[in-house]
Amino acid sequence: MRLNCKGFMLPDYLLSFTIWLLIALTWMPVYVHVLKQLEDSEHSKLVNELFYNHLIELKLGEVERGNTTIENEGTSYSIVWEKDSIVCLQYKNVFQKNKKICEVWKE
Repeated sequence: MRLNCKGFMLPDYLLSFTIWLLIALTWMPVYVHVLKQLEDSEHSKLVNELFYNHLIELKLGEVERGNTTIENEGTSYSIVWEKDSIVCLQYKNVFQKNKKICEVWKE
């Protein structure tokens, strides 16, 4: 726009503010979604670690074989035996979708 012209200062500010507002409104949902995915990957890592530790304890004979529930930080995770040799851990992820991790159990 024009420099040192009276009357053009306010439209310049409004135009630049509108452009910044559009940029922020465009990128904010993307930023929030990326943060949620990061939180979901951290939660998934924790669940995999809990499942692995339970399988190790089962292999060592520290816990009984059967349908159980693991609790960690106020959240419960269900361990379900499907058939004879498939063990699964069921949980809800950050997006409140049901997830299941399964392993084949060999004694």
